[in-house]
Amino acid sequence: MANKNLLTPLNLSKGRELMNLVENRKAYTMNHCELNIFETYQRSELVPLTFSDLVITSMLRGKKVMHLFDKPGFDYLPGETVIVPPNITMTIDFPEATALQPSQCTALAIAHAEIASTIDFLNDNYPREDNKAWRLNYNQFHFFNNYELAQLINKLIRISTGDALTKDILAGLTLKELLVRIMQMQNLHEVSENTLIADNNSRFAYVVDYINNHITGKLSIDALSQVAFMSKASFFRAFKHEMGISPVDYIIKQRVNFAKQLMSNPYNSVSEACFKAGFNNLNYFSRTFKKLEGITPSTYKAQLHATKFN
Repeated sequence: MANKNLLTPLNLSKGRELMNLVENRKAYTMNHCELNIFETYQRSELVPLTFSDLVITSMLRGKKVMHLFDKPGFDYLPGETVIVPPNITMTIDFPEATALQPSQCTALAIAHAEIASTIDFLNDNYPREDNKAWRLNYNQFHFFNNYELAQLINKLIRISTGDALTKDILAGLTLKELLVRIMQMQNLHEVSENTLIADNNSRFAYVVDYINNHITGKLSIDALSQVAFMSKASFFRAFKHEMGISPVDYIIKQRVNFAKQLMSNPYNSVSEACFKAGFNNLNYFSRTFKKLEGITPSTYKAQLHATKFN
């Protein structure tokens, strides 16, 4: 039961708007990008789709099974996003699509020049602390939407489908922020999932490893900044700059994730999960958990075990 932020579904095509039952397409073209909206109304298999530009796809309704990069097919559901490099073919199954329950997704194709200028601007003006270059990582192509990412994609959809005279300017600015957010998410994932094999120059890999090893105890910004060999102010600013989240919010997120693991054991109560995960106040834990997960810890635990026994 992973937490992911859903996008707002769009109105489905009606009558003569619907030209195809499989991957019916609407397109909204702007200076630096093109928003495509695809709808499928019948079960289908191995439907190919290729773009000449980088594309950021996001699910709005229904279910797909995506085949990409010669890897095993994976379920693709609302609240999830996939990035695909130029000229790479996606092969898609629609195992549940019907006229009453169609699938719907967006595919945002972005011009190479827009991506290059955004990355060059970051590398020239906001270089990373670990001396690595800002870049899009195509090894991390499938991820759950966090709040910021969902808000930006929703905003781009509203701009693209609207008729404001300034839509090209607004879309361009939002597009840059979206690319930055994706790279920050990828940076955080890289140091979170690969701390043991991370490059020795990655200060934040050591910080994340320290956090994970001390998640149940006291963690302070002073201690973390010492691990990173940085001043407290510089550490806090650089961590948020590169990861898109403050170190305090990251600690809270990891503690909530650990509490979720603990609650998967039916013998651990909500209060036990709270204190074992490093929280020292049950009310604060419940409020924080609901803010991040959308439900209370008690509801999460009940749903988790109801699912196991059904």
